[in-house]
Amino acid sequence: MFPIIPANSVTAASGNDEGIFGYGSHAGASYTAATNLVSNTGVVASDQAATTGTVRQSLAGTQYGGDKGIFGFGEPGPIAVTNKVSNTGVVASDTAGVGTARNTLAACSYGDDKGIFGFGNTGSATAVTNLVSDAGVVASDQAATTGTARYGLSACEYGGDKGIFGFGTTYSTAGIGSITNLVSNAGVVASDQAATTGTVKWDWRHVLMVAIKASLVMVRMLVVNFQKPI
Repeated sequence: MFPIIPANSVTAASGNDEGIFGYGSHAGASYTAATNLVSNTGVVASDQAATTGTVRQSLAGTQYGGDKGIFGFGEPGPIAVTNKVSNTGVVASDTAGVGTARNTLAACSYGDDKGIFGFGNTGSATAVTNLVSDAGVVASDQAATTGTARYGLSACEYGGDKGIFGFGTTYSTAGIGSITNLVSNAGVVASDQAATTGTVKWDWRHVLMVAIKASLVMVRMLVVNFQKPI
């Protein structure tokens, strides 16, 4: 997740320094599969000529494998399809759905090279999670569901190899408070943190969370990180 040192530097570090926006909805409320690459200087490119994958919104995305990304789930539906992103920013065609179909979920990386999709809306709030291997394979629902079921939340990594889900809502109340759930470097989701801080917030388009020193930002749709080979 951390930016790399340029190749001509004395020291080289691994990580991601580029990104991609993908999917969403636009004027007229129609869905899109358009993607836009983001350079390592923050320049957003025009729409890529090729649009790949099911048009949708309210999905999530994360990195995996150290230099690649994956988009997953979303609506209409909800659906459970995923689309891998290569380390040159090429979006692959749909991979058949694995796990509970849902939208307005969140995703983040953990363990340096893996990812996790979590929570979301199936027609009701859920706390189900799905791990993503370092090869981009999405696992079936984890047997254990931990934390308050909710949607409209977000997630980011921290500590270099761990993650955190935060905030969100349920059908029963507009905002459920500053609930967060830590994700270990083995992909284990912890129970709700007892000491909650921050203002109650949620949005069906997602609460925004930014991983500081990383290239992960969620704006009109979402961003996953990737790194072009040097």
